[in-house]
Amino acid sequence: MLLKGVYTALVTPFMRKGIDHRKMTELVELAVNSKLSGVVSLGSTGETPALDEFEQIEVITNVVSVVAGRVDVIVGVTSNNSNQTLNNVKLAADLGADAVLIAPPYYNKPTRKGLKRHFCTVADKSPLPVVLYHIPSRCGVGIPVDLVIELAKHEKVIGIKEAGGDLWRTSEIARLSGDDFSVLSGDDGLTLPILSIGGKGVIAVISNIAPEMMLSMVNSALESDYNQAVEVHRRLAPLMSVLGIETNPGPIKEAMNLYGMGVGQVRPPLARVMPKNRNKIKHVVGKIGSFR
Repeated sequence: MLLKGVYTALVTPFMRKGIDHRKMTELVELAVNSKLSGVVSLGSTGETPALDEFEQIEVITNVVSVVAGRVDVIVGVTSNNSNQTLNNVKLAADLGADAVLIAPPYYNKPTRKGLKRHFCTVADKSPLPVVLYHIPSRCGVGIPVDLVIELAKHEKVIGIKEAGGDLWRTSEIARLSGDDFSVLSGDDGLTLPILSIGGKGVIAVISNIAPEMMLSMVNSALESDYNQAVEVHRRLAPLMSVLGIETNPGPIKEAMNLYGMGVGQVRPPLARVMPKNRNKIKHVVGKIGSFR
């Protein structure tokens, strides 16, 4: 399984009570019809910590059912317990996922040795391909470059989502990991530079609302048409900027709602974006107009 192109990190749409599965179906169909490579459910964009176990099962089941094998389904399975993470992997496999996304255990702050033990414990027994997720801002620790290169040799570890903001680090991983290991951007605004230094794609937030534009930028860069890629990047840049104005996924949900996509608000402990930031998002959405 080679990861390449655009994968949408799906938001979880909420009704007043529970998940809006009809809207989730629409979001998945948007990704499929936009010819993206796949979708990622149960990540931070999907507000996984705010979902109970049964809701997580509902989300995976719905996404896999709607996709019906047309694109890849990657499921976030991160926890700060190695055995629980492995159980999450097995559940995702049983429900039909194609791969899993795993970040370092949060709160525990493991050493390099502990991180290796964690990832190998999971990968050794995983029935699915594993995508590492480097996001130190949320986990408290990152995955050292030399450990990424070591883990890349594991037959089950197929790539990494890079969301640490360090282009040199990302460049070194792309240079040293081999062609069969995919480096994916985990930061929409850095996707174009990451592609220019050997990245193969992106797990994107912005593609919830602008899938075709994001795909155009990524495909242009992968085909070395950087003039076109830069043009699209510049069109998306204002939206990319405001989507980081508060904690994800508050801003993307606000933008989607302003665009008429009706995905509801974030759940506690997150809160709706502040009015002044809501106005900034509204200005950008109104200025760009159509994202497709």
